[in-house]
This record gives sequence, structure tokens and C-alpha cells, in this order.
Amino acid sequence: MKPELPGFYYDEEKNRYFPIKGPIPGAKASSSSRTQQKPDPKPEQETNYQKRTKLKALKLVYSRELNGNVVPVNKKMSNFKEEIQKTQASYPVVWRYESTKHTGDAALKQFQVDVQTSVGLTRKNILVAGSSSGCLSILRVSKAKQVFDGGIDCDPVSVLPLKENNAEEREAPWFVWRPAQPYLALSTISSIQLIGRYDDASENSNPVNRALITTLGSTGRGSIFILNVADERNILTPRSLQGNVSSECTIWTADCNIRGSHAAIGTDLGAASVDLETGTGSYFLGSKSDVLALQFHQSGNIVQCGLRNGAIVSVDLRERPGRPFPRLTRHQIRYQSSSKTGQTTKNKQWFELQGNINPSHVIYMPSSLTCLKTLKTSDQYLMASSMDGTIRLYDQRLVKRGVAVQTYEGHVNSHTRIEFGIDPTEKFLLSGGEDCYTRIWSIKSGQLLSENKFSDSVPSVVCWSTDERQKDRKDGIIYGAWLGSHEAIFNML
Repeated sequence: MKPELPGFYYDEEKNRYFPIKGPIPGAKASSSSRTQQKPDPKPEQETNYQKRTKLKALKLVYSRELNGNVVPVNKKMSNFKEEIQKTQASYPVVWRYESTKHTGDAALKQFQVDVQTSVGLTRKNILVAGSSSGCLSILRVSKAKQVFDGGIDCDPVSVLPLKENNAEEREAPWFVWRPAQPYLALSTISSIQLIGRYDDASENSNPVNRALITTLGSTGRGSIFILNVADERNILTPRSLQGNVSSECTIWTADCNIRGSHAAIGTDLGAASVDLETGTGSYFLGSKSDVLALQFHQSGNIVQCGLRNGAIVSVDLRERPGRPFPRLTRHQIRYQSSSKTGQTTKNKQWFELQGNINPSHVIYMPSSLTCLKTLKTSDQYLMASSMDGTIRLYDQRLVKRGVAVQTYEGHVNSHTRIEFGIDPTEKFLLSGGEDCYTRIWSIKSGQLLSENKFSDSVPSVVCWSTDERQKDRKDGIIYGAWLGSHEAIFNML
């Protein structure tokens, strides 16, 4: 028997020694060798933009003084203003408002309204919040702490960034007060929409004085309400549906045209247009797949509908026969399943849609739609999210190719209806996730700028402060984003 040599092993068939550079074929790996061969765990990926790029605002300012508005970032030249905005978005500041548990987890909108008081018209800010338990709350919002009779002060608590020892307490941008008893709508609030919108961002623009409230409906009986937000009593009026719109349907979502004359509602039977003055309505899209998300195009002539089966359909409201309730055109559409890479594969499946649509312009997401929005600055761009965690940006002029122009990685979802938000400058995308993290992306580059967990429940709805749009459009910084979850209502700067 050949003697053992350190670092070598003897092969009897070949009658020679071989160096030990790795596991011997056929031999059991020792615990020490397994330990040595185990790769080092990969470091956690930095999700904070400043940490990843090593950028600091002060360094950017120095660079601008030397180079002007075009500054070097990671061996590339970039715009100073855009980089400052990214660094600010990567370190958001968040407050939680006490006594708002189970208040705004289903729908949330801030309004700037002219309220008739004993001293005349007074412009005020209110936050209309809807819960999954069917409660509708009208919260007063002010920049200075005020005292109201018969209500509850929702004290702001700073939750992000984490408070350090001896650190000065940050001043909250808003103070919130809510009534002791909310309205009861008897069913889950599915959407809150402004009736009529601001024409521009000037201080003289007319405020919105009415809101459209919809509920899912118990046993398939969705409801529509009109809320008068300009009256201090906040009168909530039910709007009965007339025409051929079924009163037995579930209302998943709604949107209003710019003029505030009509609303589009998404139901389990399709999508319908409703005259807000008379309540008369008719279906413009018939579908066996629920319409979970929809939005009026800026022109008011087209409604984009997101279905449970993952399809996004643009329906033209203009070319309709003169009869009050016309028969809708039937279309047999080939279903396409879409992967996260944006590539599509055709299956031998068909589904039927009824309406004035172009079947070749149908967009497909991997699973059920949760939210969709068009960009105001360029209405050809459509952003959509689905329940598998996919968020994509599409150029509607290129939908025949079936590929998104941008994808936003990192979002976590599996079955929850989560509403994302786009800031008024349309530079940032904000969304909560099922892991209770809130993430901010750059819309242009798709970069994940930050992800933070400050809530123990899913931040499922997002809206922006309406009276801060002047600042938003002037310097392009994220201002006053409201987020709602089961735990509380939050404000992010």
C-alpha cells in the first residue's frame, strides 16, 4: 500500500499520485471541505439610492458649482435637478396619525373646497377616507393645530426616519381632526373620485365641491353616492342607477370625466357610463371578466379598462348609435398570457368582449389588474399593475409589439388590490406592497430609489395633497403624499 502524501491522493488504477484540488470523485465530502467550499452569502442589495450611488446632496451642490447643471454621476453626466430629486426621494419623511385605524384602507382623497360659513366662503382642506368596513370619514386638514368641538385630534407621530437620541422632533406638515362618528355606507368603499377637476395649478382655479363615492355592495348590490364636500354638514346623497345598468352588480371602481358630467363604473358585468345628474346609465363594455380598474382618457372620449383576466382594453365612447341603449359589438379576442419579461405567448383560448374596441390594441398583464393610470404630461403612456406584483409602463402607440417600455422591479403582491400613486410632476412612482414596505421608483429610469417599512399592514391606497400642486410643478419635489392602511393614515414628504 502506497504511503499517504499530504495534499495528494493515490489512484490504484493509474498507479500514480494526483494533487487534491477539489473533492475526490466518489469520495464523501468532509465537513471541513463543505465549509470551505460554501460560497459567501451575497450582501443584501442596497435599496437606498444615495447609499448605492454614494451620492450626497452636498456633493451634488459642489459639483454644480464647478460644472453647472450637468453633473457627473457614476461616470455618466446627469441633470443636477433630477439627481437632487432622487436623493430626496430616497430618504422620505413619514408621519403616522393617531386615531385613524381602519379609517382609510380602501380609498383616500384630499380635496380643497370652498365651505359656506357664517363669515362667507372659506377655503379648506379635507381628507375623505373610506374603509373596508364600510365607514366614510371626512377629516379636516390644516397646517396649524386647531380646536374643533365634538371631534378627535389625530396627533401626528414621526415614524421615519427613526428618531435618534437627543434628536430634535420634526414638525408635522399637517394636523388632522376627524369626527367621532363616521358615515356608514353598509359595504366596503371601493372608490372615491373628484367630480370635476382643477383646470390648472393656479391659486384662482375653482375648487372641487362634490365627490363620487362607490361601494362594492353586499350580495352584489353596489351603490353610488354623491358627497357634497362644500357643505359643513357634508351631505351624502345616494344616487339610484337607472337605464340598463343592473342594480345587482358589484362596483369595483369608478372615475369621472373632466367636466364632471359623467362617471364610468367598473362592475362584474362590464363597464358602464352614468349621468351624474339623472343617474341614467348604459354599458359601453360587456365582459364576463370583472372590470377591476378603469380611467377616463384626458379627452373624455375613451375609457381604459383593466380586467380580472389581465387584459387592458381601450373603449371609444364616441361612435355609438343614436338609440339610448345600443347593442354592443361582439369581439372574440385571443387571450395572451404575458410573462414578467414582457414577452407574450399565445394560448388556444378566447374570451368575448362587447363594445367599441380595437382587438389588436389590447394590452395583456400577467394577472388581474389592480390599478392603471395614464401620464398627464404624455397621455400615450399608460402605467398598470397586476396582482402578481408586476408594474409596467406602456407606450400605447407600440402595444402591437406587446412589450412594455419600462418595468419596475421589487413590488410585492399576490392577491391584494393595491393602488399605486404617481406624483404630480410624474417623476416618481409610489406604492405599498404585501410585505408592508412602501417603495419609490424613478418613472423614467425604473430605478428603485427607496423601500421602507413604517406600517404593520399593507399601505394599499395613495393620494397627493391638491393644494401643494403649485410647489410640485415649480420645483418637482414630492410633497404631501397620503397613504392609507389598516393600521393608520400616513403622510410622506
